[in-house]
Amino acid sequence: MDWEIVLKSLDELVFQHTGKHLNNLQSSILKGVLSGQKYADIAKKYRCTAGHVKDEGYELWQLLSAALGEDLNKSNFCATIERLGIANSNSKLINPIQIGHLSLCASSEPLDPNIETTSTSPKSTVTPEQQNTITKLLDFGLNPQQIADVLNLQVEQIQNFAENPK
Repeated sequence: MDWEIVLKSLDELVFQHTGKHLNNLQSSILKGVLSGQKYADIAKKYRCTAGHVKDEGYELWQLLSAALGEDLNKSNFCATIERLGIANSNSKLINPIQIGHLSLCASSEPLDPNIETTSTSPKSTVTPEQQNTITKLLDFGLNPQQIADVLNLQVEQIQNFAENPK
């Protein structure tokens, strides 16, 4: 996983959500976690206490959880961003999506919303967790096709939920 790509994508997402970019310590925490470092190691490199890094880390996980609509923490960070399609182990972004002007794809070209794609293994019902994620992605400006691609659902399921949220 390429931390630079992940960090840039998350910084843009946080900026869209809060109007502020990640600060240096937040970036260092993300880089460290992506590299498998402990908070104490990150603190040494950043020249502060492990407690301070832990406190900043807690606030960062809360911020990212709100921006992504997922419960995020140090333990599940890598797995969550891979599952959400922000990056894969080959350091290339997968499941390219656009959130407003934010494009979470390796290409610098905008996505073509007219390209038809289909999900390969649709689920019959939308889970409450998926409903929360769908709501958040709709708020970010994704269209039903993009959400269906990311969540591996049928576009009709997304459209039905969008028209009749539970």
